Amino acid sequence: MNLFLSAVGLYSESTTTAGFLTTRLVDPKQPYFYQACFTIGVVNLAFIAMVCLTALDLLRLRVQSVKVYMWTVVALICYDFVNGGLWLLPRGVGMSIAGATGVGNMGIAPFQFALFFIPWGYPILSVAGLYVARRKLTIKC
Repeated sequence: MNLFLSAVGLYSESTTTAGFLTTRLVDPKQPYFYQACFTIGVVNLAFIAMVCLTALDLLRLRVQSVKVYMWTVVALICYDFVNGGLWLLPRGVGMSIAGATGVGNMGIAPFQFALFFIPWGYPILSVAGLYVARRKLTIKC
């Protein structure tokens, strides 16, 4: 499921970012929009890469990848709160980040809202399921 959601996220990220970067919109309330969009896009690509790498390791039944996946999900949730907090910055920086969040976070949006639009529902439940599976694998081995 993670590989599928990552593929959907890469497609969403590439189409929305390409669409916004090809049209030069200048809004005086968001002077740093393109810089924020680029930064958020890079962070999204890093999260997608981590989810893909851990998904491949989980397919290889590497038990250690459960912890890496859990920390990736924790980092993703922390990133969301930090990103939302940055919206409060003054002088157009916060407005630029807020505007770019809607465009730049399209890469991780399928992963975050995969469970019937419940924020972080799928990532949290998948971590819980992996810990149960890990426990059963370590008990039997």
